[in-house]
Amino acid sequence: MRLEMNVPVSGLDLASLIEGEQGLFLCQNRGQNYLTVAKAGHSIAFGPTPIGKPILEQVAVSSGPEPWFVTKISNATELAEFRGSFGKDWRETRENR
Repeated sequence: MRLEMNVPVSGLDLASLIEGEQGLFLCQNRGQNYLTVAKAGHSIAFGPTPIGKPILEQVAVSSGPEPWFVTKISNATELAEFRGSFGKDWRETRENR
């Protein structure tokens, strides 16, 4: 399956959802957000790495595995490409206020 940018998909197996893809993905499971990088030949090259506030899972009777919700957010596959000048521009704008 070829994932489109900013179009979420869901399934029980994260690796199979992004198999054959390249890029940066926002992945969500049980209320927690993760960043994952996929590269050619590797369904998961980096991650899933939790981002945002950690979700402390409540121990409860589970009705089964929770699905992953995956959204492709970039075609870039190197961490330097994600950082780029976004942080620099944001800091400069903030400092010039």
